[in-house]
Amino acid sequence: MTPGGVSEAIRKAVCEAVREVNQKTMSKAFRVSNAMRNSAIEVLTNPSPSLPGNPPGVRTGFLRRAWKTGVRMNGGNSNSGISITAYADSKASYAGYLEDGTKKMAARPFVDPILDDVEPEVDSIFSDF
Repeated sequence: MTPGGVSEAIRKAVCEAVREVNQKTMSKAFRVSNAMRNSAIEVLTNPSPSLPGNPPGVRTGFLRRAWKTGVRMNGGNSNSGISITAYADSKASYAGYLEDGTKKMAARPFVDPILDDVEPEVDSIFSDF
């Protein structure tokens, strides 16, 4: 094999290894986004009315149901790395008011409790990397 052929074989092997790692990471990211949604449902299962400083209580259940989950990938060309982000966003228009509070209502934060609740599962999902 010529030196050029060796370098081409190495390049192909590296590209295949990178593709496999990216595919495995994407799969794990989808599992993380689902875990975040499940954690949101669990954390947001409080009686209503909730006390200030606690996650909001359930009145209609819309906040618990209105989550969009997914994975975003940025980059991926041969000259740069990629960034993979799992997300779970609330689509309830009033979620920010509950999280941060208003002039007339104390905050009912739920983002940090969701992240605290899901952290062990995320660690478990990525433990075999």
